[in-house]
Amino acid sequence: MSPPREPAEAALVRALQRGEAEAVGELYARHGADVLRWVIRLGGPRLDAEDVAHEVFVVALRTGRRFRGDSSLRTWLFGVTRGVVANARRKAALRRFVGLDRVAEPRAPFGGEEVQRRLEARRRVQWALEGLSQGQREVVVLCDLEGFSAPEAAALLGIAAGTVYSRLHGARRALRASLEAEGVELDATPGATVVSLRRERREREGPA
Repeated sequence: MSPPREPAEAALVRALQRGEAEAVGELYARHGADVLRWVIRLGGPRLDAEDVAHEVFVVALRTGRRFRGDSSLRTWLFGVTRGVVANARRKAALRRFVGLDRVAEPRAPFGGEEVQRRLEARRRVQWALEGLSQGQREVVVLCDLEGFSAPEAAALLGIAAGTVYSRLHGARRALRASLEAEGVELDATPGATVVSLRRERREREGPA
């Protein structure tokens, strides 16, 4: 059974299913920030996030006719993003990317030491995520960064909820070990590192 939709989303779904190019602009306006964030988290620092995010919407237009509407648009779009990122990572393995080191960071007085500290912490978490397997990285992004429940993540990934819990446990242990090796101070709460990162992102973006 299809989930209930607000009228605007229902109209957007119909437009996508008809293959209307204008639908992609509305899809981007609604979920562009989500897609870019997913690409950064799933793709790691060796991908050009903006290019990959653009490709996600190209694929969304091409495959929108096959969207049956049995999930929310956001959920469907995450699945599209997951596939595009996996393909981009395979291609990136054949080439050398500079990655996050190319990103210009604000310098004092544009933020000062606190901004620099947060940027450095986020970069270390991103590189720690890069060290996880694809399966572990996906469950961390979904559950710890995007706030999905384990059953919701399981449905998105096509795996059992128990597998999500298992991967999440292993991923959190690996993240903790990696970040502690880098001298990042963590508290004892499971998932605290990525959860605090999610909270920090929300503080930067402000209320929805």
